Amino acid sequence: MKSLTVFLMTFCFCFHLWAADRADPLERIIHLPKQKTTVYNWLNEIGDMAGYNFIYDSKLVANDRPVKLPAEDCSVRDAVYKVLGSTVFLLKVVEKYIVIDRPASPKESVTVPVQEKDTLQPIVVSGAVYDKLDNMPVADCAVTIYGTGIGTVANSNGQFMLKIPYDMRREQLRISHLGYETQQLPILLFHSNPRNIYLTERIIPMQEVIVRMVNPRKIVDEVLQFRAQNYPVKPYYLTTFYREGIEKRKTLLTLTESVFKVYKTSCLNPPASDQMKLLKMRKITNESVRDTFLLKMKAGPDATLLLDIIKSVPDFLQIDDDNQFNYSKIDMTVYDSHLAHVVAFEQKENEDEPLYTGKLYIDAQNAALLHAEFEINPKYINKAEYLFIAHRGRNVRIHPQQVIYNVSYKELNGKYYINYIRGDLYFKMKTKHQLFYSPFHIFLEMATCSIDTLNAKPFPRSERLKTTNIFSDTDFQYDAGFWGNFNIILPNEQLNEAISKIAAKVEEADEGTIK
Repeated sequence: MKSLTVFLMTFCFCFHLWAADRADPLERIIHLPKQKTTVYNWLNEIGDMAGYNFIYDSKLVANDRPVKLPAEDCSVRDAVYKVLGSTVFLLKVVEKYIVIDRPASPKESVTVPVQEKDTLQPIVVSGAVYDKLDNMPVADCAVTIYGTGIGTVANSNGQFMLKIPYDMRREQLRISHLGYETQQLPILLFHSNPRNIYLTERIIPMQEVIVRMVNPRKIVDEVLQFRAQNYPVKPYYLTTFYREGIEKRKTLLTLTESVFKVYKTSCLNPPASDQMKLLKMRKITNESVRDTFLLKMKAGPDATLLLDIIKSVPDFLQIDDDNQFNYSKIDMTVYDSHLAHVVAFEQKENEDEPLYTGKLYIDAQNAALLHAEFEINPKYINKAEYLFIAHRGRNVRIHPQQVIYNVSYKELNGKYYINYIRGDLYFKMKTKHQLFYSPFHIFLEMATCSIDTLNAKPFPRSERLKTTNIFSDTDFQYDAGFWGNFNIILPNEQLNEAISKIAAKVEEADEGTIK
């Protein structure tokens, strides 16, 4: 009987603690160890003990501030307040996340008449993505609304901004990157406030890598074998954001940004069957720089069509008797919860032309190409001038230094669509009479912001963009609405700073003004 009483008392006590935890996870008791570490490390440790992840804006919380605390038992709420050094912060639990918010200002807390929500205005979801281990930005993450074609790409600082329809406010935000576990968060976590999101690196066990050792040529060959199963064979529309620019010694000379609507045909058709229509555009020119060279990028938009390497198949994806490359499987990684083979390729020893070298990330289950990183082989880059220079003056000398491309795809309803393209071309130039070469950097990037698979038809001829022209010379008119509700790739900090320093003439464009 005594043992039964002890059991009942123990059961009631445990049930009481469980019920209290369930009622409010912030009141759960945890043990803080005696230590001195950063706010960031403290919050990670508290989150691990509590079983929750923290979401907040890094401008609100000083991640790198050192905090020394004694060993003690306290609630999760009190532990967070001790680490932050203040009790003014608002803490809220949403699903598996603890949100840290700034307190409402007196002005914001004033009672105002309740107004009907404007459901025509988009919701702005913004933040930055970091590696959970080292707190470094994770660049080029795919940021999408789960189960839809709406999305964008984080910039090189990990920052993103996504504008979504109001009726999607209860959907999930999905963030994925090669080598990391995919994060899925409720959009309600954001409330128009920027949030820091931390991705955990996924380590593939050695046993799994060994078990999956296969012929790398076979892995690459299957990409085209299963192309019709993995990629769209019916026409569809993309809405894309495009950016191209030219820098000299890290000084921005020109920047052109635009939004396109793209008509894409079957993955089995050549890229020449695709069409582009200009929706928005702006051009920024650094008028303060007077240079000997007039450097322009030709056919930038056309390059984004050709860099859809599932349609415009490069030599390194064609496994046949004339193949000029050696392949080796060097790793396995994860992308969007799928295991992927990492296959490296390089031209054969007897090939001395400027061919590509790089890595292919191929889904281990369905053979879909997920991501490709490739560049002109540095050994032969000095022979590649004819590949990139359309016209040059008689007295101008141009030497390519490095040419790098990144291409990624994302899955929607069982099919993979082009998601992000980035090209970086580094040259050095000088005139015949100059003593030293000047370094130039030409870059372009394109991100898919929405996918529409319904009733896609070719554009009228008058609305089609001539993709092989110099895009920055396109005629366009001013539009005070600017980007409006279109999604874009946020400029990184370096580009933002360059734009703000330019005494620039900013021009903008809208649909229907192309000549």
